Amino acid sequence: MPKTQIIPCTKEEMDSLIKASDDNDFWYMFFNVAKKTGRRLGEYYDVKVKDIDLENGLMITKVLKRRQKVEREAILDNELIYLMKRYITQNKLKLEDYMFRKVGYRQIQNKVQHYAKKAEIPHKVSFHNFRHYLVTALLKKGWNYEQISKLTGHGHPGTLSAYDHTVARDVAEKAKEDIRDL
Repeated sequence: MPKTQIIPCTKEEMDSLIKASDDNDFWYMFFNVAKKTGRRLGEYYDVKVKDIDLENGLMITKVLKRRQKVEREAILDNELIYLMKRYITQNKLKLEDYMFRKVGYRQIQNKVQHYAKKAEIPHKVSFHNFRHYLVTALLKKGWNYEQISKLTGHGHPGTLSAYDHTVARDVAEKAKEDIRDL
C-alpha cells in the first residue's frame, strides 16, 4: 500500500494545534516535545523519567535498529525542560515511571486529530507531522541534511530529500519575485 503524502503544517497551524491542547497538561507537554525533538512516535514510548537529563537538556530515546535497541539523544530547550519538570512534579512521577506511555499509539493519533480539528486545521494531521515540521523548519533555517540527520536520527541524510518539496515552495515564491525584478 503506498504511503500517503503528508501535508505539512505551517508554523501557524502547528502553534494553533499545540495551543488547542493547552486544556490538558500531558498533551500540551507531549506535543511541544514532539514539535521540538522530531522523534518518531515509537521512540517516545519507552522513555522513562530517568532517561531525561533536565540539567543538561537531554532526553534519551530508544529505537529498534537491526533487532537491537539503539539509544539516541534528543535536545531539550528551556521551555521543554520547564514543561517536563512541571509534569513530572505534578504527577509525582518516579525515575522508573514512563514519561509518555499514558495511552496507546491509536489514542495518540486520535488526540492529534482531535486537537487538529479543534484548531481548525483544514487538512489531515498525524503524529508524523511533528517530525515533518521540525525537519522542514530546520531546512528553512539553512541546516544541511547531515546536521538534521544527526539531530533527528534519520539513518541516511538522503532520506531528508523527501522534505524538499515544502522548502521548494518558499524558494519558488522568492524566485518569482527576484526574476520579476531582473
